[in-house]
Amino acid sequence: MKTLISYTIIVIFGYQNQKLSSQEIDSNILELGQRIYSSGKYLIDREYGLHPIGLSEDKIDTVFIAVHGYQSRGFEWVYALKKMAASDNKTYFYRWDWNQCPDAASFGLYKEIRKLLTFNSQIEHINIFGHSYGGNIVTGIIHKPDLGSIEIHSVAGALTPMKRLKKRCPNFIGFEDTQSQYNHFQWRTVKDQDGAFRNLTFDPQLVNIKGSTVINLPPTFEDGKRLGHNWSLKWVFDEYFDK
Repeated sequence: MKTLISYTIIVIFGYQNQKLSSQEIDSNILELGQRIYSSGKYLIDREYGLHPIGLSEDKIDTVFIAVHGYQSRGFEWVYALKKMAASDNKTYFYRWDWNQCPDAASFGLYKEIRKLLTFNSQIEHINIFGHSYGGNIVTGIIHKPDLGSIEIHSVAGALTPMKRLKKRCPNFIGFEDTQSQYNHFQWRTVKDQDGAFRNLTFDPQLVNIKGSTVINLPPTFEDGKRLGHNWSLKWVFDEYFDK
């Protein structure tokens, strides 16, 4: 078992080679540029559960939760997490077991959110974002009760199960023709630009969820760079905070 350490730690060079499980993540440690991959490893090396990012005095009335995808290396979340934390709203990174099937993983997330709401009565609204397989996990809570005011965002999520997932989790049928009781958003990449989907014969992002809003991402960023699977989060969070 990983050793539980307090937030009062001295961060030294080489942290990225350690398995860390501190309860709070210092957003200043999350670096872009050449350190983005080691920053991603720092995130993924966390214990399973919700990990707050930033200081305890962050505003708690509105909360952000980030949910990673299957075999994530974490780096795709660094920019987005810094963006969320910079809003001065309490931000959490949810580290979960990607070997779970979606229904079980969604139930685990649901329990974590309910605990958060139970012990933080001042929370008025939650914005939750799931990327890739994480899109399945967050969408899996659209029918769960007692989540209050919540927005659920699937980014580049394969909400129709792909062959590998069907084989591993035969009871998971996806979300076609379902209905969300909460505000649900699908941020869809262009299939042929998305390295996770472009070789498929169908686009697994295309599902009909009643009450869901679809936002289609462009094929490229303004500078002409391909807007693919992992970097879709950068476009989404720039768009979200600029709206």
